Amino acid sequence: MNGSAAASFINLDLELESDEDLAPLAAHFGNKVFVLHCEEDAGRFRLALEAVIRGALSEDAAACTEHFLTLLEALPPPLQALWQRCDRRVFDYGFEGGTDGPPCLALLGSDQLRRIAGFAADLRITVYPFQPSTADAADVPE
Repeated sequence: MNGSAAASFINLDLELESDEDLAPLAAHFGNKVFVLHCEEDAGRFRLALEAVIRGALSEDAAACTEHFLTLLEALPPPLQALWQRCDRRVFDYGFEGGTDGPPCLALLGSDQLRRIAGFAADLRITVYPFQPSTADAADVPE
């Protein structure tokens, strides 16, 4: 069993919550995002997106951030207003904790941080515990 892995950036989720339907935002972004969920529950609407860059999910925190910021800066006025009416706007950076190896570094420059703040969005860091792969788990003695 190997059972070891370096810490790594997994993804950036853009999470929104509102009293209004957020499907127009998801539709506007089209194939530039992967929609994790767009749902309504008890009158609350939630939308969670991941960045799709050059047709694929990216494993670069700064590139994902830039992608979302560029999309947000290009929103037409009605969708800008919908964004502004959201009561929760979160850039959620997901990392796998790892077990060894070099530290995982993800740098967001001051310009990106300023732009995130300009959208009245929060920044959250989520670190997931290391999970051995299925192949590694099969090697664990009983």
